[in-house]
Amino acid sequence: MMRDAAIRLVSPSLFQKIVTGVDCWGFVIDRALASVLAMRVMKGFYVYWLTFSLFLGGLGSFARAGDVSLPDVVQHTSISIVDIEGEEQVPFRVGEAKGAALFFVTHDCPISNAYAPELERLREEYGIKGFNMMLVYVDPDVTKKELRQHMKDYSLSDYTAVFDDTHALVKETGATITPEAVVVLRDGSIAYRGRIDNLYPSLGQRRRVITEKDLRGALNAILENRNVEAPRTQAVGCYIPNL
Repeated sequence: MMRDAAIRLVSPSLFQKIVTGVDCWGFVIDRALASVLAMRVMKGFYVYWLTFSLFLGGLGSFARAGDVSLPDVVQHTSISIVDIEGEEQVPFRVGEAKGAALFFVTHDCPISNAYAPELERLREEYGIKGFNMMLVYVDPDVTKKELRQHMKDYSLSDYTAVFDDTHALVKETGATITPEAVVVLRDGSIAYRGRIDNLYPSLGQRRRVITEKDLRGALNAILENRNVEAPRTQAVGCYIPNL
């Protein structure tokens, strides 16, 4: 009835244009509402993901901050361990070297693997400056053959690498994350323990530009007989699994 009345008030052709225009605007409004809804869903997902990432990062910080028993000195510097080539190594026996730089890694940690190029650069630069550079694999369920392949795949074959399947070195140094660097001096004191740099400020976040090279700063300080300004930093990565 209302349609007929409208046609009587205006011409049929004008009425059709009005109806068509209303339909078009209805379509546009529907699409706009759908877009808003989609944005809300995506925003909700992003907030959830961000909250979850911060939660995990908080766990890492809590685990480190709440553990007051992490050692400052290696108690058993004479510990020996067989490397992946079958040779006996004494990681904490520094001798005439400036110190021992141990890198705790796992073969399947994405963040640990992302540091492979920097690990090789550190070996090339600081090995010739007097530091004993060593990889410490802490995976409890992996074979030495698999570790040798991992080193080959990530261009780390020039490193001395040991398989700490009993976590003897983990316990002596207080390492909890992979990757994590620990620098031990001749007297057994732990001059530095923590992250390599701030490439990963927290889980789920990666910087485009590294602004803090903590480990290099510590190694340079030791070379120059200076105190390490930040001897402890928070490593970000994968938790070292419990045995």
